[in-house]
Amino acid sequence: MRGNVTKCHGFMCVRYFAIRILFVIYLGLVIFALFNRCNHCVVTPPESLMDKSKVKDWTDNMCKPDLQKLGVHYEVVQDEAATFEAISAANPQVKSGGKWAPSHCKPWQKVALILCYRDRVWPLQLFLQRIHPMLQAQMLDYQIFLVEQSGTGLFNRGKLFNVGYLEAMKQGPFDCIVFHDVDLIPEDDRNLYMCNDHARHLVTAADHHRFHLRYYNYAGGVVAVSSHNFKRINGFANIYWGWGNEDDDFSSRMTASNMLLTRPPTAIGRYHSVPHMKISRFSKSGNSLFLGWRRRWKSDGLNDPVGMAYTVLETKEMPLFTRVLVDVGGPPDNMDDIRRTHPEDVSIWWFLTYFYP
Repeated sequence: MRGNVTKCHGFMCVRYFAIRILFVIYLGLVIFALFNRCNHCVVTPPESLMDKSKVKDWTDNMCKPDLQKLGVHYEVVQDEAATFEAISAANPQVKSGGKWAPSHCKPWQKVALILCYRDRVWPLQLFLQRIHPMLQAQMLDYQIFLVEQSGTGLFNRGKLFNVGYLEAMKQGPFDCIVFHDVDLIPEDDRNLYMCNDHARHLVTAADHHRFHLRYYNYAGGVVAVSSHNFKRINGFANIYWGWGNEDDDFSSRMTASNMLLTRPPTAIGRYHSVPHMKISRFSKSGNSLFLGWRRRWKSDGLNDPVGMAYTVLETKEMPLFTRVLVDVGGPPDNMDDIRRTHPEDVSIWWFLTYFYP
């Protein structure tokens, strides 16, 4: 008589083999991720941003923020968002338009911080009461731009950032542009809001990702890039309506331009995410547009006269920021039009190497 043999029938048999197949696939992805290294992703300390060899007009009076004293974590208390009036009173040195610069030393860079925004008053108050004292402690010459999309149509994060860049550069030559989601609050003052010769992804760890990086090529949330490099990579894509993938497209542009994606150490690049309702994607297949990034990145962005069509409805210097209210239009009536003119041009293999290092 043969030994005991476990037999499966019908649904139980299908379930048995499905679980094992999924486990093998999962194990394969884990092994693949271990050996698929991101050679262009580099962790660099904040001190590396203050390199006097990169400054044309170096003087002994350059600002020298004491990183040891800045090394204090800030705990976000969500029920203690101050009013705009209270934040202004607590930051009397901030000039109209959200401008501030140190008076006793020469700042390393002139920084434009650009927020894309719509209907996020409470996160905005939390952000402003945190960011102004932090940037002043870092001794930066900065201005905050709130780029607000008008209407109730689908949100376009990438296009709003492009608009913010163009409108900010009309007000002055900024060396460094920090593109920032309003619902991400930095926890550590040592996370310097400055640019290097490449790109700097400042969100190394966020609480809604259990303080882990989502994947090494990820460039969402907060990213700092010089005005020169932003123009060189043609800015953000304009075709992503709704939530998703414009940050992956942006990361791919940087890689294609031979730029490194640098980050602060995990202990420094910590952020708190203010809970909010996630807006839906326009496309049911969220990655379909991203898979066509390579063919169109040089034409879809700052230099696209059609995609960059927008109307500034109001520019107003508020006490804590410069508000730019803008009509960015809307997506085409038929999403198939975009898919037809922007076909996929990368392989599944490339897709895996992007998301699983």
